[in-house]
Amino acid sequence: MRRPSTRPVAVTALGLSGVFLLSACSGGGAPAADEDSPLTAYYEEVYGDFQSDEQQKKMEEQQRKVEELVATCMSEQGFEYVPVDQSMTSWSSENPTDDPEKYAAEYGYGMTIYQEPSAEEQAEMDAYVDPNQDYVDAMSETEQTAYYTALHGEMSTMEYDEDAEMPEYDPSTAGCYGSAQEEVSGGQQELWESEEMTAFNDATTKLYEDVARDPRLEEVTSKWADCMADAGFDYATPEEPSEFFMNASNDLYSGENPEGPSEEDLTSLQDQEKDTAVADYACKTKVGYDKVQRTVQFDLESAFMKDNKDMLDRVAAAYKESQQ
Repeated sequence: MRRPSTRPVAVTALGLSGVFLLSACSGGGAPAADEDSPLTAYYEEVYGDFQSDEQQKKMEEQQRKVEELVATCMSEQGFEYVPVDQSMTSWSSENPTDDPEKYAAEYGYGMTIYQEPSAEEQAEMDAYVDPNQDYVDAMSETEQTAYYTALHGEMSTMEYDEDAEMPEYDPSTAGCYGSAQEEVSGGQQELWESEEMTAFNDATTKLYEDVARDPRLEEVTSKWADCMADAGFDYATPEEPSEFFMNASNDLYSGENPEGPSEEDLTSLQDQEKDTAVADYACKTKVGYDKVQRTVQFDLESAFMKDNKDMLDRVAAAYKESQQ
């Protein structure tokens, strides 16, 4: 039996933060590259700076509470569980925006090429010891199955369908971790399902659809596509290459060979990805794609915030209430 790790994925202090920031990150900044876009500034004002020491401490405290609740829950179901201290773990892989040209040449889009951890990160991973591993290793296969079911809930037997709608997460079916995270997260789930957030999500989705359809962006996208074609790459939009290599990577590992793809096939795809990413970066630079994209994003976000001030105020108030 292949045993899943007893080490869980850490719950964030602001469980919805990744979703809130997703739309803001799609634009890549502002005409001044180090300036936050209008909506990014709004998110940070309402939800806080997710990279700040204060937020990191809040996340660690919430995860500590989750671990304590998990231990209590597992004990009630007849198992031992030692809370895992995740405050000492971190992962700070190279950020593509630090040097996008260098990143493209070394990792492409990061889809087929594994980025090795730094020496410090590797030492940290090597030093990590799951305090529950010996306890689990001493179990029979049947006992392990029961343990992981209590910890994470029943393993799904549904076949993956990329065209199907993602099933709604139900913490009541996610074992002790699900119940613990639900208790610690407070009213965040209710916030996400609220009328304010539904309206906000629909509005921001339309906003970024409008950004993509803006004539200024469509014009520079056409120039980018022509540049890529001259370099030997047939893509219509800058989003297509990374999506292509993500799917190609998935296809490469989806075969029946348990050892995975051959070294030759993997290297060939990796070289193709790097070549494409380098040409992509060069073409964006040549046609000024990022500058136009940021300008369009800023213009439309500014107008959006002016036209939807009441809605943004309601979202901010609803978030504040969910934290009480």
